[in-house]
Formats: sequence, structure tokens, C-alpha cells
Amino acid sequence: MPEAVSMKLLKVSGCDDKTCPAVYVSDRGTAVVQGEHVLNADGLELGQGETAVELPAETVLNAVSALVESGTSPETVQRLRGL
Repeated sequence: MPEAVSMKLLKVSGCDDKTCPAVYVSDRGTAVVQGEHVLNADGLELGQGETAVELPAETVLNAVSALVESGTSPETVQRLRGL
């Protein structure tokens, strides 16, 4: 199992009750998604340590929109450091 690495996340799309699909950006310049596990689907090939989740396309589009509106990646990282 990979070593747990602490990171700060900022939710850019999803609901407020923490129980629905969501998209986050991290202070490492990566994206983290929350959704229902996809265990078996035609065409899905996962590498060791990877998992797939399903979330509505609208959640992804809202995340992209929020990221575009927030400016550049360095700005997003600065916002995360302020958490």
C-alpha cells in the first residue's frame, strides 16, 4: 500500500454535505475526485494502486469552470496554502 501523504484540498465542485460526487484541487497541483467506485467496466484498465470513480459530467464541467474563473494554477496553490 502506498505511503499516505498529507495534502491540502480545495473543493471546486460538488455539494456541501460531503456525501456526493466532488472535484478538489490539491496544493500539489493535482486533482482529487470523489465518487462511486467503478469496479468493472468495458475498456477500464487500472494500474496497480489505482481506482476508478464515477461522477456526473456536470460535476467535472463545474470544476473546470471554477478553475478557469479562479485564475492560474499558482493562484489556486496560494489559496490552498491559506487554508
